[in-house]
Amino acid sequence: MVTILLVAAIVAAVAALGLRRMRNARARREVHRGPGTSAEEAIPIRSFEDMDAHLRRRRCACGSFLTLAGEGTRAAAGRRLRVARLACDDCDESLELYFDTSALLQ
Repeated sequence: MVTILLVAAIVAAVAALGLRRMRNARARREVHRGPGTSAEEAIPIRSFEDMDAHLRRRRCACGSFLTLAGEGTRAAAGRRLRVARLACDDCDESLELYFDTSALLQ
């Protein structure tokens, strides 16, 4: 009887660990998809305050806020893009977000 309970506890622990890993992998994929995660999906902004506000709200897959690690400018398909490099201090995840600054230059 004790052996059956021990095996059941081990199976439950392994299942819980597997579910947690799947949930973490899904959250990590979601962070790297969507608006701003590629030059094609650059977020249009009208001011740099818009960009700063968006960066302040951005969270990592682990739940922590991302901090700005650097910025740069890029041109792609006739558009001017601002690229923000973000990093998580808790899990060392990094991410680049693209912002379309074409409206700023008009």
